[in-house]
Amino acid sequence: MRDEERPWSERFRPRTLREVVDNREALRRFLAWVRSWRGGPPRRRSAFLYGPPGVGKTSAVEAVANDLGFDLIEVNASDYRTAKRIETILGRASSQIRTLFGRRRMILFDEVEGLSGQEDRGGVGAILSLIRGTASPIVLVATGSPEMWEDRLSPLMRVSELIEFRPIPFQDVVERLREICREVGVEAEEEALELIAERSNGDLRSAVNDLEAVARGRGTLTWEDVYWLGDRDRKGEISEVLRGIFSSKSFDEAREVLRESPIRYEELLEWIYENLPYFYDDPQDLAEAMDALSRADIYERRARETQEYRLLKYMFDAMVAEVALARKGSRGRGLIQEVRRALLSLGLPPSDLLIREGREGVIVKPTRWMGKDWQPLNSLLRELGGRWIREEGCWVVPYFRPPGRIRHLRRSWWSRRRLEDLARRVGEKCHVSTRTALREFIPYIRAIFKENRRLGVSIARWLELEEDTIRWLMEG
Repeated sequence: MRDEERPWSERFRPRTLREVVDNREALRRFLAWVRSWRGGPPRRRSAFLYGPPGVGKTSAVEAVANDLGFDLIEVNASDYRTAKRIETILGRASSQIRTLFGRRRMILFDEVEGLSGQEDRGGVGAILSLIRGTASPIVLVATGSPEMWEDRLSPLMRVSELIEFRPIPFQDVVERLREICREVGVEAEEEALELIAERSNGDLRSAVNDLEAVARGRGTLTWEDVYWLGDRDRKGEISEVLRGIFSSKSFDEAREVLRESPIRYEELLEWIYENLPYFYDDPQDLAEAMDALSRADIYERRARETQEYRLLKYMFDAMVAEVALARKGSRGRGLIQEVRRALLSLGLPPSDLLIREGREGVIVKPTRWMGKDWQPLNSLLRELGGRWIREEGCWVVPYFRPPGRIRHLRRSWWSRRRLEDLARRVGEKCHVSTRTALREFIPYIRAIFKENRRLGVSIARWLELEEDTIRWLMEG
């Protein structure tokens, strides 16, 4: 299989210790344990690596074996559950210090958490017997926390060097995704990578898999592409609800659409507000619909503040029924008109681009080689929410787009999280509230980082800030 055809989780798997992302303390301890074999078997002849999925446990073992020249024998413990099979396959290998070619051996039992039940007790005992008599390092890898399998695997844990791997920090996941995008030639929006990293919860492997799912075979990756990742059904549901509202001809029809909607009413209000101008292209219709939306917003806020939830009835009527009936002269061609107006600003001849409405959105297809005009054209259409479809050789600007306010909150999520963490640490150290820390302390800390980075880093160490927070401050 060619390198380009391999799954990205395999293609970009770390081959050396330098390529392993984060978990430096765990790597240091594991490397020290492996090196302790140089003078003969150490007191603990096995290492037990554990932690959440996708944090580099197995990759770390393979990287150390590559760097130090070990011949790695890798087996899945779930496939070798009986004592007889383990002894048959690995008994001789564990007693041999070197291969015929002079390389030292290392044995890896992966997924030992899969050993469970009566059938596998012989397997645990056989592995324990191998450890006690081995002349080569034996590494056990388990996914999860010890509480999940401690009762079953405690005999193995007692004789092993226990090394915990932790979730990969958010910023390290983003940086690795950015490196992969550069290597495969994908131009990715920063907030798209941040959204993937946020959803991964420190699981780098799942983040790489998600990136591949939305970016393979494409030249660009937008926030909208990632927003719908794993939620295609919901995307269709939202589209159907909005189409139903904008095309309703009566109060009852609009109310029926709302009754069948799976979307929370607060979120639906945002979706209607974001997409209304593209379907109500008559100025009078748009003004009336926006007026109805403003009343709906007022009713929603008053219901929330006063706990008088009967007011929501009036919100629903204004949000869907009044908005639907405001459409009189509109033809629903606001989006294609917006795209055409934007493209005119580039000064390109109209014959250079074919613009038409498709099933998913407005399609913009070049009729010639764009050369230096491609970059500004691509940037403009991406600002409109469009994306380049490499296989079709065109851009598609979708009819429906996620609310801009949600996107703004996603864009600022990383900074807000770091700021909250910083305010909390300052508050604890200086015995002030987080509000006071935000208002009176943090502006000075940021100024110090800008003018005197060494002093800023020493303050950060005193505050016991996380490494990703320190990097965020250093980046301004």
